[in-house]
Amino acid sequence: MRIAIPFLLLASLAVAQETLAPSPERAGLPRGENWNGYNIVDSVETGYRFAISHGDRAMYRSSVNYGNGIRLLGGYFAMNSTTGKSVLFDSLVITTQGLGNDPYENASLRVRKNRVYSYDFDWRRNDYFNPGLVTAGASGNHLLDTEYHLQDHDFTLFPDSRFQIFFGFTGTSQTGAAITTLQPLDRGDVLPLFANVRRVRREYRLGNEFHVLGLRVNWTRGWDDFKEDTPPIAADSAVQHLEPYHGTSPYWRAGIFYDHSAFSLSGRFTYTAGRRAFLVDETVLGPAALGQSRQILSAGNAQRPVATGNLNVAVTPGSKLTFGNSTSFYKASTSGDSQFTELDNSTESFAALYYQFLKIRTFANETSLNYQFSPVIGAFAGYEYSERVIESSQQVTVSGTTFPLPGRQTHHLNDGRVGLRLRPLKPVSILVSAEIGRASHPFTPISERNYHSLNGRVQYRSKALVLSAGAQSGYRFNSVTLSSFSSRSRKYFADGSWTVRRGVALNGSFSRTHLDSVGGIAYFANFKLIEGQSTYVSNLNTVTAGIQLAPGRRATLYAAYVRSQDLGDGRSQLPDSIFAAAQTFPMTFESPLARVSFRIAEKLVWNAGYQYYGYRARFYPARNFRASTGYTSLTWSF
Repeated sequence: MRIAIPFLLLASLAVAQETLAPSPERAGLPRGENWNGYNIVDSVETGYRFAISHGDRAMYRSSVNYGNGIRLLGGYFAMNSTTGKSVLFDSLVITTQGLGNDPYENASLRVRKNRVYSYDFDWRRNDYFNPGLVTAGASGNHLLDTEYHLQDHDFTLFPDSRFQIFFGFTGTSQTGAAITTLQPLDRGDVLPLFANVRRVRREYRLGNEFHVLGLRVNWTRGWDDFKEDTPPIAADSAVQHLEPYHGTSPYWRAGIFYDHSAFSLSGRFTYTAGRRAFLVDETVLGPAALGQSRQILSAGNAQRPVATGNLNVAVTPGSKLTFGNSTSFYKASTSGDSQFTELDNSTESFAALYYQFLKIRTFANETSLNYQFSPVIGAFAGYEYSERVIESSQQVTVSGTTFPLPGRQTHHLNDGRVGLRLRPLKPVSILVSAEIGRASHPFTPISERNYHSLNGRVQYRSKALVLSAGAQSGYRFNSVTLSSFSSRSRKYFADGSWTVRRGVALNGSFSRTHLDSVGGIAYFANFKLIEGQSTYVSNLNTVTAGIQLAPGRRATLYAAYVRSQDLGDGRSQLPDSIFAAAQTFPMTFESPLARVSFRIAEKLVWNAGYQYYGYRARFYPARNFRASTGYTSLTWSF
């Protein structure tokens, strides 16, 4: 399988990069206008967005996805009572962004009546597109093209009092088209499996907060239901596949809080009585030449209770010393009737696997100390110990004979941290820290067993200039009976911002991240077990730069540039290896942008912007694309 690394890289860049529109400039008076006992501030930006792309359209949609059309790019409306004693509400705030078919749309409403009620509402719609990578020739295409909708409601009675009542509801849905692949027979063809995704989640909750004996106590009772009724459709009529999944998770949450000048305490507890039901029903009729045909049925009902809790204590006996301790536990179990059965019609052989029980229990305690020797030097240290116990029980039935397979594993972790804070000069601060951990029985081959990390950061801060630089390194090693894993990561970074003078500001950053990992791998090919190693090497450089100009009272200009380049492991050609596609991924992504705003009148601002996207992958040029996006808009206040 080829790992979709480029999509993860582009997703992280999309999160870090700012949005070209809406424009930050608002229209109207900064302090608003008074009307009928309220102060009103409003600003609405409407305009036209355009996008032109060349190259791989699917890759553009997965990383940018802006289209053409008229948009309500942004909106802000606020009404606040001038006396704080209005009849229906004392404050009302509405915000919007991207309405009119942007890939990320959201709107929010905040209404509040002092000492009586508060209501918060959020709505979002996100387009999600992931073309995946081809895994088995033309028939191995993967695709996910869905819309994600969310609405969240929170209502509070008596929000300013020592006795509050909460009500809430959250609803999410994901719908759209999907394509995956299925290889139903040992030597059969890879078949596309189409699906109309339908995933729905509903959460209802109520709660209360009150004060007693100096403690603040709150609790919440909730009901969380999830169901997936996605009907897969195989391209071959000889294949039938069905896998619905339903679950419900009623839960309790409780917390206690106490704050004092020298002592603070907080504790949280949750309990979820989860229940799940699933079914996988697959029938495959192979070609007569192979003489293969089989039926698979997997179904189950399970109880999944989960309990968590933590108690945190902080003590400050003086101005120099702070002591903290945290104790937490986690307990989860799954029990019920679950089975996997397979019938080979050609050989009339039958195999079954019965799953009965799984329990994971973890206890952890962490202690930390923080001491300030003088204004120039301070130090901190911490130690954490945790114990995890995993128990499982299942049965395997082959040719009428049942074999029990119980299992138990106990895991211990010891982790220590130390650090030093220095301030040799008033504008200069330095922080260095180190961490080392040792684990006895990692749960998975890529779980941490022996690891250590080193970190350092220096910062210079004045009224007009902020500069910082640092380095981070982490080394992780693991070795289990069947496999092994190790990884090394190093990061170097520097960033700064400078307000040259009023109306002129600069900012920039640079980072270099190195990552390499080596893991054991075992797989079957031509009915033989093949063991080897899987490696991955990444050398990612990221540069950002920006300038903001406000030459007069009417105009503002902003320009920025972002470039990320993964050098891979230095190879110029992809070697002839079955795992080469997942070992390194040299690529380049760059995106310059510019935005201008001009205040035509006090309540009217004209905006325009342009942004370029360029993506190039060395080994997969078919995925390359370049795109030009931009907008023009008017921001106005009524």
